[in-house]
Amino acid sequence: MSKGKRSGGSHKRGTEHGTRKPKEKRAGAEPSADAGPARDQGSAAAPAAVRRPPGQRLWDMPYSAPAPRMINPAIGLHNLVARAGHNAGYDIDLTLLDAPDHRMIRSGVLLAHRVLDERGEWYLGAPDWVPLLPKERIDPMGQGDLPQELADMIRPFRRRAALGPVAALRCERREFALRDDHGTTMALLRDDKVTVRRGGLTTARYREVMMTPIGPGLTEEQDYWLGQVLGSAGATRVERFPRLVNRLGAPANGLTDYPEPAPVDASTPFGAFVTSVLSRRLRQILHADLALQADQPTAAADLVVAASQLRREIRSIAPALQNDLISDLDEELGWLAAEAAEADGLGADDRLKAKLRSERYLALLERLVSACRTSRTGEARRQRTDDVLERMLDREWRRLGKAADQLRGDPSSEAWAEARATLEDLTRTCDLVEEIEPGRFDQLRPRLDTTAELLAEAARRASIVQLSRARAAEVTPVEAFELGRRYEHELAEARAAREAFSTKWAKTAKKLSPLRADAARPGSGSAKPAP
Repeated sequence: MSKGKRSGGSHKRGTEHGTRKPKEKRAGAEPSADAGPARDQGSAAAPAAVRRPPGQRLWDMPYSAPAPRMINPAIGLHNLVARAGHNAGYDIDLTLLDAPDHRMIRSGVLLAHRVLDERGEWYLGAPDWVPLLPKERIDPMGQGDLPQELADMIRPFRRRAALGPVAALRCERREFALRDDHGTTMALLRDDKVTVRRGGLTTARYREVMMTPIGPGLTEEQDYWLGQVLGSAGATRVERFPRLVNRLGAPANGLTDYPEPAPVDASTPFGAFVTSVLSRRLRQILHADLALQADQPTAAADLVVAASQLRREIRSIAPALQNDLISDLDEELGWLAAEAAEADGLGADDRLKAKLRSERYLALLERLVSACRTSRTGEARRQRTDDVLERMLDREWRRLGKAADQLRGDPSSEAWAEARATLEDLTRTCDLVEEIEPGRFDQLRPRLDTTAELLAEAARRASIVQLSRARAAEVTPVEAFELGRRYEHELAEARAAREAFSTKWAKTAKKLSPLRADAARPGSGSAKPAP
């Protein structure tokens, strides 16, 4: 495989480590077999099917192996010609930029500075995140600073970490055409030699050869003979080339910070269930963030939903945690949901974008990423999820029963607040149970909603009575008479509202009791007798 003469410096050229494309692609094509960062186990998105031209062959070849002779006129392979023009061979140098822990590369986002034809360019590749991020994007180097738009795109992946060079790559690409005696090209041959340096030392050298039939293509005899020739030179036929992260090695090939949530069921260990819940909501927050940067109209509303749902779920899970690793995120998630709701209502996306660049938001992402890795569920970590959730459901049911008992007579405002908070906890726990048993509380949910409405109304009436009672010492005798009549009326309404809640709660508790008794079904180890 002789070297081709270099020409056509400004034409488009491709390499696994940065392919010159139109300025930006935000949708459409999936990554080709030799383009883009790795999509490996634990990557940010599910692998897409690799689309290759029919008959394309790939070989992994020793870096220093001599080029074999690939001409055989006896079978119609008359010429091997170095390609010219914009298909000519070239050399490209890339410096990969990332945090010291390679968090961006691990999550499927590749940022590099590359030099091609003596021009510096910024390269961003994120095929795992199309259409929220471009599959590939190239910006001119300019003054040397990372363009603001690129910085905004990578910020959720980079977060607060400092960027720096983590690896340097040099790719020497040569391209050839296999032709018959009439000059017709039957196949294209690409020979890439790549050197990887880290910390000033060469850590990897590899060579990838790709043959793509075009035009009339190759006969079976020609294809077999070429495979034998390459094999005699030490090449190994592969279905696909190893991804760049695998070439780089640890820590680049570690798990992503934004894992796909694993499927869960009743038998899933509770630690894995918590991780799945957190991972799903974290990815939803990330998707809404990226969608906002891409100016998608529903991004702010999606962020409100994701942050609010995660806040509810964390409140439910918190009692089962060993410590307050995630339970103290309530305030921060409330802040994020409120900011997103305000932006959604006012159409103030630019203001929300600024909030998502703030130190407070980036710190929240860091803590959520950490929580997904270490949920700290203590002894419950290895227990079945249905067992743990049944115990949580039983505890919240009993708490609400006690709180309802405290509302007899003349309860304080604290007692009303405790009852409302406990009912919310019970509802959230039911939501968690339905993660593994969908539909279990379908018939109960309207009753819980009605009970919550009646409780809120009873609490409101009780507060009005308390205000009227507090005003009694401040009014004149004439005003006191009118206030007394109003007080009697308000007191009667408060009693009626409290009685309506108590009646509804008694009926709801009867409906909930057999649902709790479902815990005694075969296969469950957490049967709890209904009181």
